[in-house]
Amino acid sequence: MALSTSIYTSCFNSALLPSVRIPSCILLSIEICFMHFFFILTHALVIIGIMKHLTMKYEGPLYTSSLLDFYFSGMRIGVLDIETTGLNPARNKFILGGLLDLQAMTMHQYFAENRGEERQVLEDFAEKVSGLDMVITYNGRHFDMPFINRRLQRFSAGSCTPYDLDLYLVVNGHSPIKKFVPNLKQKTVESYMGLWQNRADEISGAESVELYDRYEKTGDPELCRKILLHNSDDVLQLARLLKVVSKTDFHKAMFHLGFPVCGLNVEKIGISGSIMTVSGSQRAEPFDYTGFSFGDYPAEIRFSRRDSDFHIKFPVIRDSGLVIADLDAAGLPREDFAIYPSYSSGFIVLEDHDRKNHMEINQFIRDFIKSFIRNL
Repeated sequence: MALSTSIYTSCFNSALLPSVRIPSCILLSIEICFMHFFFILTHALVIIGIMKHLTMKYEGPLYTSSLLDFYFSGMRIGVLDIETTGLNPARNKFILGGLLDLQAMTMHQYFAENRGEERQVLEDFAEKVSGLDMVITYNGRHFDMPFINRRLQRFSAGSCTPYDLDLYLVVNGHSPIKKFVPNLKQKTVESYMGLWQNRADEISGAESVELYDRYEKTGDPELCRKILLHNSDDVLQLARLLKVVSKTDFHKAMFHLGFPVCGLNVEKIGISGSIMTVSGSQRAEPFDYTGFSFGDYPAEIRFSRRDSDFHIKFPVIRDSGLVIADLDAAGLPREDFAIYPSYSSGFIVLEDHDRKNHMEINQFIRDFIKSFIRNL
């Protein structure tokens, strides 16, 4: 793992607390000691909070695949993991957010020296995350993102809603891996994928909470180092774990878990009778729109700025156990679908006797939404 490290301190009064920048990950513990001393000294002068913002340049390899490019090409992507004082966002605090920006190849960590700094750390971290199109998490849909948004809500500080590619849900619902491992904890799946040797941290999430309690009381920089290392290893290992998608039915996963497109999150897809329905949320700048056709195509399209959501109803053809979409009527280029065995003469089969063609369905929806947004 090739990392170079810098530490930045930010505070409520930058004029009183100048930035400190000391390179080299080898000197991380020394940097933390210095920062702790600086924190004590400053506290003696002015009664204000201080937080750490660490950046680490990541120079390791990134997993790439046509599967990921099919859905996420050109998007701003980050790998995310958080540390908290407990599992309940109603009473526990956000203390550390880790984010690997895959475009800048830079790891960011926002760390609260004490619970009183939660709001500043949380808002700074959420602002960074909100600049992305999507994040990659492990159990993030059930924990990380709801926790972040619940705590933001407590401070009336908006929300953080990038698309969340939750690898836990992808593996749990759409891979045979769970048949071969005792559980689906991140470290267990890492080991199965041959990634265990890349870890340096020696603690669990529960131990991280205990260490933070001790750090608040003692200010011991070694405790801080262990907490930060646990978080950064979780993030960097999660980036390496992306290759697990090669062992999943990824198109089926995206059909059920949704996918991002043009500032929208597709969240639910269903086919019933002669209608395919698609719904989701608007992420960027919500707008209102109601229409009952797209050109000559009788698709019902509704976008709500108030609810930040959208709903589309596509007409489909049912014939002899097949569910078919008319590409010409939808205004989609035939050549973009001609590679599929299920394509014929301007028509694409979306479902064959209750067996869904997930890739074809997802592309039809994605391409239609792109065309619709482009022609607004």
